[in-house]
Amino acid sequence: MENVVKILSELVSFETYNPPGKDYDKIAYYLRDLFESIGFSVELIEIPEEYLDRNYIYSPRHKGNKRIIVLAKNDEEPLVHFNAHYDVVPAGNGWSTDPYKLKLVDDKAYGRGVSDMKGGIASMYLALSEAKRPVEISLVPDEESGGIGTKYLTEVRKIRAKYVIIGEPSFPNIYIGHLGIIRGIIRVIGKQVHASKAKEGENAFINAAKLALEIQKIYGVKELSLNLGGYTINSSDNDGVVPGEFAFSFYRSTLPDEKNVEDEIRSIVSKAANNVNVKYEMEVKSYVPGSITPENSKLVKVAEECVHRVINVLPEKIIAQIRYDGVFFRPFAEVINIGPGDNAHIPNESVSVSNIVKTSRIYGCIISTLFLKD
Repeated sequence: MENVVKILSELVSFETYNPPGKDYDKIAYYLRDLFESIGFSVELIEIPEEYLDRNYIYSPRHKGNKRIIVLAKNDEEPLVHFNAHYDVVPAGNGWSTDPYKLKLVDDKAYGRGVSDMKGGIASMYLALSEAKRPVEISLVPDEESGGIGTKYLTEVRKIRAKYVIIGEPSFPNIYIGHLGIIRGIIRVIGKQVHASKAKEGENAFINAAKLALEIQKIYGVKELSLNLGGYTINSSDNDGVVPGEFAFSFYRSTLPDEKNVEDEIRSIVSKAANNVNVKYEMEVKSYVPGSITPENSKLVKVAEECVHRVINVLPEKIIAQIRYDGVFFRPFAEVINIGPGDNAHIPNESVSVSNIVKTSRIYGCIISTLFLKD
């Protein structure tokens, strides 16, 4: 347990919140050393800035912050690939302790990212340190901004594997698939003037508020919610100016088989803008679809068997409401997710230290059983 807490404490101390990702290089070098210490060969893959310019949804906030993928393997032809992201969402308000200093209370560890998903990295390290079979692990940046690290790894570096295990918080259940996400920016156009002559301008902030309320009204109550204004951009950023442009984000989950999502959102925004007489521009920053691995696949069956064997629980097999990086592997691999956490993106995020150890044993069981059955 002491080793688990030490590693988790070190991982949490890196402030890898996204955006902007200022500690990405520091944690990448730490993870390189960690996996080299157990005999893995490690490659550090830096994502080119040009690729980030095209794909990073918070661009240009990535400028000056390296994006490094840590790819570690103990064999040239690994059968099983583990995947985890080291970026976290910003801490936000409501914490009772420093979110970047691990706090341990009995079996609970508190800190930003302990559940999503630095606890998963700790579980994978424990399992892989004892692995006697060919395995590899990718530790990636920017999952919280659309999965850029894993996208680059599979799209450009052409990483391939037969079985992929991801460690997002799900304990003790197994995610066999996930929803997708479409996200972007709605930019409202007004007329900038001096604040003392406000009547001569057109306040883009006021118009953006009208538009957002109208969009929400038209969208109504649906199974998949539309989140507006997760972040905003004010062109003036000064209270002495009537803003001539104001932008707000949109974020919507999508079903794995859902079609024409972008067309639907564009139609709703257009109708809303006409209703409130607002000028706007809309940009889709990222669309990552959902994916599913069949319940009768070998990896799902083996994972279910191993959860039951290790912790005597029959896990639920769930299509997750959250998006994770499974979709990038799914075209060529069976993919599951099981991780030691059970919460994410909240103040006082926590994970059970004993669940980190239990999950590592489940991973070890999956590795051994797959090789026996493959």
